[in-house]
Amino acid sequence: MKTKFSDFIEKAPNYKKFDGNAEAIYVFEKILSRDDSIISMIDTSESGKPALCARLLEVEDYCRNHPKSEFNLTNNFAKQALGTMVRVILEPFGYITEKQKDIPKSYKAQFVTSAMTYSSGGPAIMRVVRKIEEV
Repeated sequence: MKTKFSDFIEKAPNYKKFDGNAEAIYVFEKILSRDDSIISMIDTSESGKPALCARLLEVEDYCRNHPKSEFNLTNNFAKQALGTMVRVILEPFGYITEKQKDIPKSYKAQFVTSAMTYSSGGPAIMRVVRKIEEV
């Protein structure tokens, strides 16, 4: 089963202050943990870029439109929580942190300057299945 926001809080209790925060929940559930987002984050990381790059601009746009939230990317704690969200979302697929890299300038990120890359090799309980089917 895919990771839920409650799993994120359980696995990373130091971010408990975001429990019940509508913006943090939205970023986790409606942006990062969508199937297309997970696939994009895996593909992006496998190309050697930080996994977060796949949805960074969407996350930054959302947070820019909610500046009064506690989940504000001008705050380092919220940025670290964002990175941890990516980690707990990718873990069930067997992806483990590899190294931190700068966000490429081509992304024109406003708040996040670096994020983790991931590699496969951890224990997996989920998998991405891609197949071509005739319609």
